[in-house]
Amino acid sequence: MVPEKLGMFRKFLAKLGKRAYWTVTKKMNLWMLSSMAYGVTKKYEEIFEGDTGMAVDTFTEQFVNGANSIMYELLGTMKIFFSKSLEDVDFLAETALHVILGSKWPQFFGKPKMILAENTEEGVAQLVMRFPRCVLCTGLRPGIDVDHTKLRKNSYGELLARALVALMQLIQDYVGNKYKLVVKETKCRLRGDPYGEGISYYYPKDE
Repeated sequence: MVPEKLGMFRKFLAKLGKRAYWTVTKKMNLWMLSSMAYGVTKKYEEIFEGDTGMAVDTFTEQFVNGANSIMYELLGTMKIFFSKSLEDVDFLAETALHVILGSKWPQFFGKPKMILAENTEEGVAQLVMRFPRCVLCTGLRPGIDVDHTKLRKNSYGELLARALVALMQLIQDYVGNKYKLVVKETKCRLRGDPYGEGISYYYPKDE
């Protein structure tokens, strides 16, 4: 049974569990991930005759769909720490980042911040995540390796943002909350911003 809100004991277990899980799992090479994303994007650019926006959109869709098995594995590992309360979302997001990236996750992500609907201008709950150092674009030369003016409405980090929001959507579906999550990348270092930023909007589902 999913609790309405996480208590101190479950939060304590989550802090222990995330470290234990990271210790025993296989590690990913982030440089290889970045190189793979760049290489695949460039190959799709060739296929779509230089259309960078179409290349990034296509790769993003395929990556997120292909990552479903990993997301379901994380879902099974972390479900003991789920709750129905949106007030626990930022804690859960931080726990997931540690499970995926280990103790060095703050090098790439700022502390997740959940803003409840009553505290936003739009009246929609929002999870704000900043990326002081993007896993995907670190090392890329803006305008040379990736020309942001050709990305259309999306950005190069769309792949990462969409993968994370897909995981958070699975969690909300599992606990029985009626939300549709939509992610918007509001800042991107390749566009000249000092950091990357993605905001996940928790829109109530129409009944």
